[in-house]
Parts: sequence; structure tokens; C-alpha cells
Amino acid sequence: MRNRVNHIQIPRFWNSSSKDGRPTIWNRPGSFICLLAAAPVLFFSCVETVELEEQSTPDLLVIEASLTDELKNQQIRLTRSFGFETDSVPPETRAQVAVETNQGETFAFRHAENGVYVSDLEFAVEPGRTYELVIVASDGAIYRSTPEELSGIARIDNHYAERELNEKGTDGVFIYLDGAPRSEGALYYRYEYEETYKIIAPEWTSRDFQLTNYDPCAIPIEYDLEIVPRTEEQQTCYKTVPSTRVLQNDVTTLANPEILRYPVRFLGATDFMISHRYSILVRQFVQSAEAFSYFQSLNDFSASESVFNSVQPGFLSGNIEAVNRIEAPVIGFFEITSVSEERLFFSFEDLFPDLEKPPFVINCVPTSSPEGHISYCAPQPGPNPCPQSIVELVNLGLIAYISPNSEGLGTCPGTYAYVRRECGDCTVLGSNEVPEFWIE
Repeated sequence: MRNRVNHIQIPRFWNSSSKDGRPTIWNRPGSFICLLAAAPVLFFSCVETVELEEQSTPDLLVIEASLTDELKNQQIRLTRSFGFETDSVPPETRAQVAVETNQGETFAFRHAENGVYVSDLEFAVEPGRTYELVIVASDGAIYRSTPEELSGIARIDNHYAERELNEKGTDGVFIYLDGAPRSEGALYYRYEYEETYKIIAPEWTSRDFQLTNYDPCAIPIEYDLEIVPRTEEQQTCYKTVPSTRVLQNDVTTLANPEILRYPVRFLGATDFMISHRYSILVRQFVQSAEAFSYFQSLNDFSASESVFNSVQPGFLSGNIEAVNRIEAPVIGFFEITSVSEERLFFSFEDLFPDLEKPPFVINCVPTSSPEGHISYCAPQPGPNPCPQSIVELVNLGLIAYISPNSEGLGTCPGTYAYVRRECGDCTVLGSNEVPEFWIE
């Protein structure tokens, strides 16, 4: 049955329809689009290349669009290019976005947040159908992709961790996966992963500072400093980190196109992330030859040593073009892909029973300083040789309580001993909410 969902009425235009098997790595397009105006790159597509003016920041539409065979609300991200002087990526928030199929269906997308557009309906891409991306940008430029379809289907069969030495002789753990195609055409792959790890504050205590009625300008200063029981979980937390790179692999040169012991990740035995319990979610995407080459070109670009030397003309082409304005350049590739994912857990003791746990991210040595300080509004007698006072550090949220300072710690001993906040409060580094998928 044909879906009727907010069809975008625009005119149709003509549409064109590594060899050794080792992985290559590229950074996500959105993380380095600011560099795309900075160096020349060779690209392959039949879509006309875009030439960028030297010493200017071009207004490029940046498209990140991978539709998968998962039944879900699909997502597409639109942003604008940005220069080296800009810290944030400007989102494109007022575009009209739709995906059309050769079966007459149209799936409309709505803007959710930060340039991310979400399909109104759940759908999964299907074999034997072609899909086209259509975008009407906020400035009226119309963009259309070439028709794309699934290249093949493959699944991850096994996902495991093994303790080994890497090529530099570093003791650690390799994350491997095995897989095999489920249909013809599954020859090119890319991988993303998301890591989650447990954090335990090494100097956590059940009590902490509470500062109220603090007036640093009163003469003398006014404050109430108490040691009170903690009211929330601050000993055990969890941190989830998405990968900042994507791995690519092709099996075109293999007699049997199976994937065996593909190295997704290596973590040294001293890596803080595996101190307690660690999990990694790996997603495998089957790519077309064109998509593989496009992302491989991005990898080659990001690895260029000359990219920071000077601002030079840049070139980029993909399978998306502006069909009503030749002066509306675009970066991105519209990808139709089959995806498979697997999650793995392990604890440090599982693989390294003979080693001490990796050190904490900072040095957690207890110290002390005077409890109070001279009023900020009083005449200053001269340089103060002592560290910041406890009330100042508590007010800034920089320390956690340890105990009374019975051992006289610190160059200017005060009433209480303390550590840096991270050492006694794990929420500085992660979330105290246990992830839904977490397994001990």
C-alpha cells in the first residue's frame, strides 16, 4: 500500500545511476568538515565536483545520511560548513527532507534537534528497492541524490576479546569479530563502535562538604560549612563514549569473503577504561563500492599532513547534487546499508588476573588548606603563600571530603582533609544511572 506522508513537491531532474583486506580508518565527516576547504582531495563520482574559493569559508550543506534495514525512525543530519575560527557546527534546521522510493512511497522527515531530522514513520530499507534523498534547504536550494539500494546483507557471527601484544609489544586486549555475508554483494564494510565503562571513585566516602550562607566579601567572611551524608550515588558511575573513527574493510581479494578475527579495537592493559568493567557495542554496515570509496577518500583526506599548512582550494563530490543552483555546493553521501550489531562485556580480572588495575585518571592524594580566607573586600596584606581555602574550593565544586585533618596534611594544614572532586565523586566523570543494557 502506498504511503502518503507530506510529499515534497519539487521538479524531478536527471539522476545518474583497499585491496589487501586490511582496515582503514577515517574520522566522522561531521568532526572535520571545517577542514574540507583546506586541502585538495581527489574524488571519483559522476557528480560534478565542487571548487571552493581560496581563503574563504564556503557555505556548504553537509549531509550525513545512512538509512538501514532496521525497522525504526530513520535519521538524517544536516549541518553547514564552518571555519577554523568557529568552535561549533551550525545545524541546518529549516529544511524539508524526504526519501522517495521507486515503488512510489515517500517518507517525510521532521527536524528534531541540532540539525537531526527524524522520519515521521518507522521503516526499514528493503532489497530490490531504490531510494532517493530529496532536500529543500532553508535558502531554497534543492538537492537530490542518485538512486541507491542495498548492496548486500551480512551479519556479525562472533564478537570477542583476547589478551595479546600489539605490534608495538604493548600488553592489552584486542576486540575481534567474525562474520559472513548472507547475500551476494556484501564485499565492503565499515564499522562504528560505542564504548561504555564503569567508574569507581577511589576516595569516595559516605559524607561530603555542604556550604551555605557564604559571603566572601563580608568582613570577616561569613559561611556555614558542614559535613553531611551524601544524598545521591557518587561512588559508581558509567561513561558512554561514541567512537570518533570509523573502520573500513573490503574482502574483494579473498577467495572466501568471510570476515575472521577482524580487529575492531585495541586497549592497553593500563587503559583507565578497562579498570573495572567494560562494554563495547559494534555496528557493522555493508557498503556499496561507491560509498566505500567515498569514505576512504575522507580517510585519506583526514590523514593528510599538509591539511593544516594553508588554506587551499578544496574539491569534494558524492552522490548528492544541487539540481536548481550550481553555486550551492554540498558534501555528503546518501547511503543505503544493511547493519548488524553485537555487544560485548568483560571485566579487568577476566583478562588480566596477574596485573594491578590501571591507575585512576588523576592523582588522588589527600591534602588540606585553611578553612577560611581573608575577605575579598578587605585590604589585602600581600601575597598569600597558602593554597585556596576549603570554603573557596567547595564553593567552586572542586574538592570532596575525606576526613578530619588529624595528620596535619598540606603546606598550610586546615580543619579537613580533601581530594580533588573527581576522586570522591564519580559524577564528575560519568553518569550515576546504570545503563539499561548493563550486565554485571
